[in-house]
Amino acid sequence: MALSFSWQQFIERVERHINNDFPSSEVSLSNNEALLYINEAMSFSIVGQVWNSAKILGYMEMPEAYLVTFQLAALKQDTVTKYWYSTMPQPPLSLPLGYSVNRVWFANAQNGEGIDCAMIKAKRIGRRKNMPLQYGVRCWFENGKVWFAASNGTSLLNQTAYIQMPSTRAVSLSDQINLPDDAQKMIIDLVVARLKERLQLPQDIIQDDISQGNKSS
Repeated sequence: MALSFSWQQFIERVERHINNDFPSSEVSLSNNEALLYINEAMSFSIVGQVWNSAKILGYMEMPEAYLVTFQLAALKQDTVTKYWYSTMPQPPLSLPLGYSVNRVWFANAQNGEGIDCAMIKAKRIGRRKNMPLQYGVRCWFENGKVWFAASNGTSLLNQTAYIQMPSTRAVSLSDQINLPDDAQKMIIDLVVARLKERLQLPQDIIQDDISQGNKSS
């Protein structure tokens, strides 16, 4: 059985790097603080990998190892617009729709998985209402919320929605981290560099290849 790599282990790995580089310093680093830098580094790396693949291959690719499927919280209805909404596990990354969020769908124990929701850009909502609507449920995203509307105005009360998206957030420290093995060193280097900058710890740098000084005087 392959060994899993949890968020807690990743944090411990960061701490070991810091302690090894600064053996005489006492580093006080909480899990939450470490996670802030890990989330930042993962987000930066994911966006960079997607755009770099577009430059090299000519089309965008989302590394599958970053994708996570979440069950959304129970849908609520806005009393003014009558649209339905739920809170996302995290705001989408700075990527085009289809990459920032991969897919959204409804499912239940009786009927299984339903048809995927039609994802549309939030800035097009006003214009879409004046155009023929695709049958089913459409959804759009605003910061940390996902909004839903059925084409025929059907109520979405008690419907269970799922969302698949690249995630950089930890739900539980014991969960397996959604990070490809080949990207671990890059993330570690980014996190350690940011922590060194923030902690401002003294560091002894030993260079054995420095040339001998002038001894003529």
